Amino acid sequence: MTRRVGVLSPRSSHPDQLLAHARAAIDHGRSAAHAGEVTSKIPALAAVDPASFGLSVTTVDGAELGVGDCVVQFSLQSLTKLFALVALLRVEPEAWAHVGWAPTELGYGSVAELERSAGRPRNPFVNAGALIVTDRLLHHTGSAVETVAELVRDLAGDPAVASDAAVSASEAGADHRNRALAHVLAEHGRLLNDVDDVLAHYYAQCAITGSALGVARAGRFLVDRRLHGRVLDSDNVRRINAVLLTAGMYGAAGDIAYRVGLPAKSGVGGGVLAVLPGVGTVCAWSPPLDREGNSVGGVAAIEQFSRTSGWSVF
Repeated sequence: MTRRVGVLSPRSSHPDQLLAHARAAIDHGRSAAHAGEVTSKIPALAAVDPASFGLSVTTVDGAELGVGDCVVQFSLQSLTKLFALVALLRVEPEAWAHVGWAPTELGYGSVAELERSAGRPRNPFVNAGALIVTDRLLHHTGSAVETVAELVRDLAGDPAVASDAAVSASEAGADHRNRALAHVLAEHGRLLNDVDDVLAHYYAQCAITGSALGVARAGRFLVDRRLHGRVLDSDNVRRINAVLLTAGMYGAAGDIAYRVGLPAKSGVGGGVLAVLPGVGTVCAWSPPLDREGNSVGGVAAIEQFSRTSGWSVF
């Protein structure tokens, strides 16, 4: 599937060239994916076909293309943290004070790191930070999960975006770490709502589904200044892109910056979204993960795409 609109910027390529880059990237990613394993932390996701692979690219000039399983719905998981943060900043622009913006030192689920910082999360993309975002969004809107789902639906132009109740229940039944983090946050007076309510919305938020094509579209506001006014102010878009580069891939953020050179966010459902401000977005979906919880094939595909297309912030 390829849609051609307008003339691409010099740092990008003609749509036919982008499509060639995408096809080469997905072939490279499929080969790399064999080194990973589908998550076992969420039983409902353990049955996902590890051979699934989709990749989609959008540009600020209106070009849009996809290869492989790019329209197949998958569990967005931590990719929703990005959109939850956007939704919160729209109603509480000063929310950064509650979640921080520093890289993590001990991983996305560290209780020790949270304790060491007196209950203030390092950034909004570690699980403790995402719980704070969910809590404050619930406080402001009454439904964190529906607010995030509605935002993703709107940005992706995909009415199929919704929370999967089976995945949410599966995560809730198997999870202990996020419960521990939520209780530490409550102990330090960081939560506005009851722990169980926050966790219920957090699990349901993570269970929101989307496609590689939809996520690439949804992320376009991060690269296209013409969309800032409709979605979020330019200052906060700049801050989000900065934190994506330094913390969006958790402990692997430095490695991803070195290998790929793009701000990026991942989820244990196998999705990875990378952005190049002023040029475009690329989203890959491949379920097998590495030890950091990032898609092995997805990262490899985006690395290949960035290399051949010349997409990099550096």
